[in-house]
Amino acid sequence: MFSFEETGSLSSHTPIEEEQTVDLHETSAVLIALLRLLHYPPAPPVLRAQEDEKSEHAVLNHKLPKRAYEPTTVIPLPLLISLLYGLADKYALSDKVTQALNAHLLAHAPAFPLPVYGFATAHRLDYVASQASQYLMPLASYTSAEVSVIPSVSAYHKLVRLQGLRVQALRDLVLGEDIFPHGEQVSAP
Repeated sequence: MFSFEETGSLSSHTPIEEEQTVDLHETSAVLIALLRLLHYPPAPPVLRAQEDEKSEHAVLNHKLPKRAYEPTTVIPLPLLISLLYGLADKYALSDKVTQALNAHLLAHAPAFPLPVYGFATAHRLDYVASQASQYLMPLASYTSAEVSVIPSVSAYHKLVRLQGLRVQALRDLVLGEDIFPHGEQVSAP
């Protein structure tokens, strides 16, 4: 509990008639996090320098290239989800702080796409959800416990449709190329 003395009077001998207090229902750790967010908004995460050499393993990898961030510049995912976004919402922090938190959440998308997608969808962070969906494996490859982070059936359905559209677009692109004979027999001269 904090108390504030009345500063309006010039005489320091005047007794304070009423004690002014502000009750804060936060722990000291939460208050420290809140004050740090207010006074020192987080800087965006810093990308790690990539090697120019592509190994055979990297070329054959079917996944998108992961964006590697300096670990010391990224706020840990559990801290973002469980504490910082709650503080930003509860205390209506500025857009600058919220955008910085979104950048940190997005930095976790390559490694943890499903939790990032689920959280972003639940909190209507459409851009973050869209970016995180690029790193998702087919939904059938996840367990039901893992998929439970998706907040609603409609969000799950949107993701299934999006993955289906991406597969169809890739199929159309590949089948439209001249180097693929489309199943036709090519006779040798």
